[in-house]
Amino acid sequence: MRNDQWNPSNGRRGSVMKSWVTKVLVSVAVLGSAAAASAGGLDRVGTSGAQELRIPVGASSIAIGGSTVALGGGLANLYYNPASLASTDESQALVSYSTYLADAKVNYGAVATHLGSQGEIAFHAKVLNIGDITVTTEDAPEGTGEILTPNFSVVGVSYARRMTDRVLLGFTTSFVNEKVADAQASGFAVDLGVQYDTGWRGLRFGFAMKNIGPNMRFDGPNFEERVALPGSDPSAQPHVVRLQTAEFEIPTYLQIGMAYDLPIGENRHVGLYGAFQGNNFSTDEYRIGADVPIGEWLNLRGGFQGQMPLSKEDRQQDYVYSYTYGAGVNLKLGDRPFHFDWAGSHAGEFFDDNQQFSLGLTF
Repeated sequence: MRNDQWNPSNGRRGSVMKSWVTKVLVSVAVLGSAAAASAGGLDRVGTSGAQELRIPVGASSIAIGGSTVALGGGLANLYYNPASLASTDESQALVSYSTYLADAKVNYGAVATHLGSQGEIAFHAKVLNIGDITVTTEDAPEGTGEILTPNFSVVGVSYARRMTDRVLLGFTTSFVNEKVADAQASGFAVDLGVQYDTGWRGLRFGFAMKNIGPNMRFDGPNFEERVALPGSDPSAQPHVVRLQTAEFEIPTYLQIGMAYDLPIGENRHVGLYGAFQGNNFSTDEYRIGADVPIGEWLNLRGGFQGQMPLSKEDRQQDYVYSYTYGAGVNLKLGDRPFHFDWAGSHAGEFFDDNQQFSLGLTF
């Protein structure tokens, strides 16, 4: 089955490597606990920037509610856990197109190559297009004739490696750029991921820390102003001062998940997935999903994501997400597997459902 390309191999088994892997797992668990303990609530909603980092890609994973932290899947699940990249030993390419909130569009492309025993490396780019904006002023409320085209992009590189036959490690480094008119903000973010296969009935666990990085701020030529200091000579040249904008944080969060293969026949299983997401700038979330194979070439998928707090006063009243759905078709071009995936995400009563289409090729 294509959606979980976890094919254990004979990894390093030395005592030194096992000890090192154990330390990494413990460190990730400690970081995760700290992040969950300090996760933000309603008082921090809307205080972070660079939200394009939180726009998911990979239709097969989105259709399962984004519950795929412990899923393999290679490039198809790279967004949710960079360790997924090491679940396959083949080169891959993936492109996707998404509709998003308020008529925004998202384009994404990624390519990964196998480095032999050194692991896998991938390069990827995501561009958010919110459309053109007509510039208006008090004197020209119908528009000045100037059109702005804001640009929000994320370009990254990922590396992952199979440390043992059961442990996968990976990381992603992303460059983030936002530009509106002459104002621009740039920064970078790092994702860290671990996946562990228990070897028992297809049970697997995954951990991911997302968007670790420094604060960002907007800057540009229009932030300079010429001012005359109080009490200065009227004939003197004005002083040039530069306005400094406030910094904003990027949306860091933690994900912990598990996956289980439920047998439904010879060499066939239903993938069951669940995940917890501890957010620093909103309420925490849970995600669940299932992937059901229909024959040899079709998969039907569904999922749900919701808020963890049970009390009404601790929940976001404007939370829009709930159920997800989708399907995947697995075919071949000659001897090269390729897959077409589709996912839909319900986005409340005020927006149309988000739709994403992905096309992947293994070569």
